Amino acid sequence: MLKRLHILCLALLAAATLSGCHRYLAREVGIVPKDVETYGSAGADVTLHVANRGGRPLRFEAAALSLAYDGGEVLRATLRDTVTVASGWEGDVRMRCRLRVPDRAALYAVQRKLQRAETQRMTVSFALRLRVGDAVKKIGRRRMPLSDFLNTFGLRPEDLLTDSE
Repeated sequence: MLKRLHILCLALLAAATLSGCHRYLAREVGIVPKDVETYGSAGADVTLHVANRGGRPLRFEAAALSLAYDGGEVLRATLRDTVTVASGWEGDVRMRCRLRVPDRAALYAVQRKLQRAETQRMTVSFALRLRVGDAVKKIGRRRMPLSDFLNTFGLRPEDLLTDSE
């Protein structure tokens, strides 16, 4: 249920933060989300095409994204393992994520709200920890309105429902 909603946000988050959070990253790293394969409600693999043109390795050390409705968490996605991209390398990278759905009925209610583009009471929280060479970069936001998060990527609520199971 909601295949895209489960992980699309995490893939887009990684791509957006790397393309604009730091001058080096914006200049030397390119990321394009390619595919999402879910394993029920337990996990998913996100495939990203990564081009690390810089002279420093890039490591995704931790990432988490949470979707909440009326303050209650509906979905949490977390990166399971550290993912390293060597300097000067370009290719596809698979990121394995763990999913947690505390209340399937609430997730179903969120799906219905998204179908009607009613995102007023939905928020997204995220945290990302990257290492570029020896430098650590932490990026995060708490309780960002879902509509603002989607606008960052030029998406609408119904775009999250594409390819739903």
